[in-house]
Amino acid sequence: MSEALWSSDPSRIAGFRLLRRLGAGGMGVVYLGRTDAGALAAVKVIRGEGASDADFQARFAREVDLARRVESPWVVPVLDADAEAREPWLATAFVPGPSVAEAVSAHGPLPPGAVRVLGGLLAQALDAVHSAGLVHRDVKPGNVLLALDGPRLIDFGIARAADDTALTASGMVVGTPGFLAPEQAQGRPAESASDVFALGCVLAYASTGVPPFGTGTPDALLYRTVHDEPELGSMDGELLALTERCLAKEPEARPTADEMRAALAGDAPDGSGGWLPDPVARMVALRSAESLALPDIEPTEVGKPDEREMRDAPTRHLGRRRLLLLSGGALLLAGAGAGAAVWATGDDEKPSAPGRPVHVLGVHASDTEADSAVSRSAERAARLAVAQHNASAKRAYDLKVKVLSDRGDVDTARQVAREFTADRAVVAVLGPVGEIPMRAAATVYGEAGLTHMSSTTGQQDYFVTSPTTSFQSASPHIAIGTWVAFHAYATQQVGRTGVVIDRAGGSVVQDQGTSLVNGLRRIGVEVVPAVVAEDTDDGPRAVRDLLAEGVDAFAYMGTLEATVRAARDLAAAGFTGPRWMQHQLYGSDFPRLAGDAGEGWYAVTAAVDPSVLTTKPAKDFTAAWRARYDAVPEPYATEAYDSARMLLTEFARTVPAGGGRPARTALAERLAKVKYQGVARTYVFGDYHQYDNSGEGWTEQTFVHQVRDGRFRQLGSLADLVRQAQAEGS
Repeated sequence: MSEALWSSDPSRIAGFRLLRRLGAGGMGVVYLGRTDAGALAAVKVIRGEGASDADFQARFAREVDLARRVESPWVVPVLDADAEAREPWLATAFVPGPSVAEAVSAHGPLPPGAVRVLGGLLAQALDAVHSAGLVHRDVKPGNVLLALDGPRLIDFGIARAADDTALTASGMVVGTPGFLAPEQAQGRPAESASDVFALGCVLAYASTGVPPFGTGTPDALLYRTVHDEPELGSMDGELLALTERCLAKEPEARPTADEMRAALAGDAPDGSGGWLPDPVARMVALRSAESLALPDIEPTEVGKPDEREMRDAPTRHLGRRRLLLLSGGALLLAGAGAGAAVWATGDDEKPSAPGRPVHVLGVHASDTEADSAVSRSAERAARLAVAQHNASAKRAYDLKVKVLSDRGDVDTARQVAREFTADRAVVAVLGPVGEIPMRAAATVYGEAGLTHMSSTTGQQDYFVTSPTTSFQSASPHIAIGTWVAFHAYATQQVGRTGVVIDRAGGSVVQDQGTSLVNGLRRIGVEVVPAVVAEDTDDGPRAVRDLLAEGVDAFAYMGTLEATVRAARDLAAAGFTGPRWMQHQLYGSDFPRLAGDAGEGWYAVTAAVDPSVLTTKPAKDFTAAWRARYDAVPEPYATEAYDSARMLLTEFARTVPAGGGRPARTALAERLAKVKYQGVARTYVFGDYHQYDNSGEGWTEQTFVHQVRDGRFRQLGSLADLVRQAQAEGS
């Protein structure tokens, strides 16, 4: 729900004492605040260079003015604002409940009675909005919060007066694809009937659990909204009929918000939450209780940025005239470095110009829980890389992304590979993301001559069956144990070290654990190893035994669950020495699951957090990612992006001068000899087509992350830490 204030956050803004962070994104930060009278507020602070842009200030001032005009118990009220402050801010009443999107995602569709109440009260809210001469333009499940006494409509970030066109470009799609009206999808001005259409989408989503026009790329959603009929699942009776009227293609065929209010009039909620199903009511009550149990917060100091401020500083490096941000909408254009200007609605899937060839970059993902995060990073990275190619007016061909997922096993991995290789439009594949799928699918890709590259696996056994077209841009697992030993030595944390190799973690941790033990011994460190056999629960006993040996440092090479338990056991024993986890847990849920016990643990890996780097490539990449996804790059996104760009760059060099499709094997021949400069490291491939970091400079391209304040924070590269240690010792 929220997180503690950072050291760079202010303790107070005007009449609001800040208590927690509710979230951060491209616009800035939203804080939980409290007035001197004790009322809670959501304080939205705009940060970055865009805050001083005249157009932006006019838009923000308009947002404040519009929100103040609306009077309804079902619209979150504005408490105070300052559009002319150095960092403009807006404070609204705080609603602790979940959004409709969160509630449905957690507990499934709402029952018809709850949907009727939801629809009736949201219609009242929209009637008040329209009576004030406004159009909201972004009514969606995420902008409707649930409370025990009824819903609340939030976020006037892209609302405007019905007659205001001065700040809106003609033909621009404004809103969220899947929850906007056909006229908005076609770039025509929104009107009050557009909000009613969006209300119908919300009712359909709340009733069925899925958007009425499905899911997928924004362009596909816009097309379906204009041309297809909605899928309304099991809806029936009067609610179905009303929703169908709301979703009429022509605005004049839809009811008004007032007509919807009258049609859904009934018993108003009594404030006990009885209108909601029990699991959702408990969710609302729990959020409310959390907001009332906030501890006292010590004031923080303004003006001392730390790494976390750098991580979330919103597009602060973008030029004033290069920023066009529609708050809360689907469209975000930004420029930062080569090809960074992209449609957040999906340039990777826009229709190709007539006669222009289309090539496809495949993404071999996995729908297993363990690989879901890296799969998402890979897909996002591929879409960004493709969108940047398609942004060039001089391109000779268009690119598209095709994503297929295995289930983490041999059979489905080969099935995905066969589907990619059978599609002659596919010129390269990013993935697989998992070790077993990489080993299994490489054979299929190799037989078909289709080049693929995994940015997340680290075992080279794929090369036995696919020595020509399979590549690996991630670091070998066995090398990383040596890097941990180097980190311990460079930072003088080389006391007697206990190392647990928990074989339940598979061959990855066995390789890493073995190389760690050997690496520590080579530099003269006394190592006390312990091995936990598979299918046993001996991890806690191994931890106790090593503590009894009086170790000064500790490394647990195991699964996430086992490492979390080890962290808790060490904390309970009062152990505060250096602690390392296996590298694949970087970016995992370890900080949240381990809580205070996880503070201080290290993860050494080649995966970089580019948002804290100061190089131009890292800044440009972070800006482009933030512009497209409204977030900083997640763990392993940079390496996936480098890999996608490498595949596409080298593919372009194989395309014949007169056009046409090159031989598939031509790309692999180029990659085997390439030296490619990525965002934070240089890629060269070894004899087994593995990422070769054995040359000079590997310490600059290996990074140390530590759990601090409940999250992974990048301390620097190994080279950075060596220089720091040398400076401190001089």
